[in-house]
Amino acid sequence: MDQEKDLFKSIGFGKSKVDKINEFLQDKLRKENKKEVTAVEAARWLDRAGLLKDSESRRGKPLRDLLRSGKITGQRQESNSRWFIDRL
Repeated sequence: MDQEKDLFKSIGFGKSKVDKINEFLQDKLRKENKKEVTAVEAARWLDRAGLLKDSESRRGKPLRDLLRSGKITGQRQESNSRWFIDRL
C-alpha cells in the first residue's frame, strides 16, 4: 500500500485522477471507434487533455508507470513488451 501511495505521489496525483484517466481513455476509444490504443498514443491523448503530463525525455513513461502498477482499465502487455489499452 505504501508503494502505491509513493507511486501516485511521484506522479503527482491521487486515486481520483486515475479514475478520470480511465474514464477519459475509454470514452476516447469509443468516440474514435477504436478497439485498442498503444500506450504511446494514449499518453499523447492524456497530455493534450491536460490529465497526465508526458515526459519529454521518455515519451509515455508516466502512463507506463500506471500500467505497470495495474491501474489502467483494459490494459494489456504483449509478448514484445508493448503496452495497449483495450476498449471495454
